[in-house]
Amino acid sequence: MQNQMFDAYNEMVQGSFEALRKLGEINMRAGERLFQQQLDLSNTMLEKSAKGMEGMTKAKGYQELVSNQAKLAQDYGQEWLKGYRSAVEVMTEARDSAADVMDQQMQAASKNAQAAGESFKKAAAKAAA
Repeated sequence: MQNQMFDAYNEMVQGSFEALRKLGEINMRAGERLFQQQLDLSNTMLEKSAKGMEGMTKAKGYQELVSNQAKLAQDYGQEWLKGYRSAVEVMTEARDSAADVMDQQMQAASKNAQAAGESFKKAAAKAAA
């Protein structure tokens, strides 16, 4: 009886460690992807800024300058929106993966609890006899 309890406990602990490892990997991958997206967005913004400065120096008049600045603002907005959507996608994937791990862990915990309950019932019946 005690061996069965220790085995069930060991299985539960090992399952918990495995779930924590998986969650750590999910978190690390999401962080790496978000960091790379941030770098890409920063590079894009620097390129857009350089083009904006070029447009300012080459503008032949006020109207062209304002037009170039409006285009630059629009480009900035589009890039930020694209970056935001990419970040939301990464976070959604991470959330879904973490939820899957937790669902699996809860199913395993439920199975272990049922097995422990059956062991206790058998042990109680044996002790009463």
